[in-house]
Amino acid sequence: MSIQPLYLAAVAGAVIGLLAAPLAMPPVAMAQTATTTAAAGTGYDGQTSAQQAALFSRQVASGELARLSDEQVLAVFHALQPDALLKWARAEMNRYPEYEYWMSRQERLNNQWQDQPARMQIRYRHQPRQLYAKWLPGGAQSGQEIIYDETRRKDEMYGHLGGVLGFTSMWIALDGTLARSQSNHTVRDLGFQFVLSMLERDARSLRAAGLSEKYSKAEIVQEQGVRMVALTWDLPAGAPQYYAKKVQLMLDLKHPYIRVETAWDADGNMVEKIVFDKLVRKTFEASAFDPANPDYRF
Repeated sequence: MSIQPLYLAAVAGAVIGLLAAPLAMPPVAMAQTATTTAAAGTGYDGQTSAQQAALFSRQVASGELARLSDEQVLAVFHALQPDALLKWARAEMNRYPEYEYWMSRQERLNNQWQDQPARMQIRYRHQPRQLYAKWLPGGAQSGQEIIYDETRRKDEMYGHLGGVLGFTSMWIALDGTLARSQSNHTVRDLGFQFVLSMLERDARSLRAAGLSEKYSKAEIVQEQGVRMVALTWDLPAGAPQYYAKKVQLMLDLKHPYIRVETAWDADGNMVEKIVFDKLVRKTFEASAFDPANPDYRF
């Protein structure tokens, strides 16, 4: 089993559905950056970061944020204190202890950009960490599946390849050679929580260095016809001190979750792009993380 596919760790997300094509192409900026709207007043002025996070949550939930003009949206993101967005994101993630999502992911492995993105469906439970991932038709490693359950084996996942080689399932080390041939991540990096933890870690590193943890730029972009705000962090260094030299997150103004995460190295090479297409809150039965589930092909 070439666990290349099995490294569903790529499933990660890191974390963290939603495919942009071509994935390697940058989005088109559609409005001025937040620095040009610094003078605009908002309801966020003079509030604590906790108050700002609460107001932001209300504006997202009511649809008010999406109805604002580009200039007004950028004024909001300029007014937010550095940790306000993280407070909002953490509160949102706490509302999603279990969920199902669809994503697309491409990475640079051994200095080579993957030709085809992997398109995946993931069923995720945060505590205890359990997940099921399936590679979908139209993407790399189509047909392969994995299950990870830290209550059974914390350092291994169970899976099989797609196609004619999918008849054998086996246990694979999360951080072994076979897994690393598929992704720079491990399966435990899957989920929106991973993207948030990455942001929180970099924020702590920036604060420790006496630097601002706030994004360097905010702009309105169109990705696959959807209006989003793109937040970019230009960091002092790349991995391992920070997640990457430059990180960009795109937030859908109508839905409270990250839609696109992109990272670049110090040479300006894109090292990964994850597009989250759809997120659905779920409450799973135990069978969702059981290889014996008749809906699976283990």
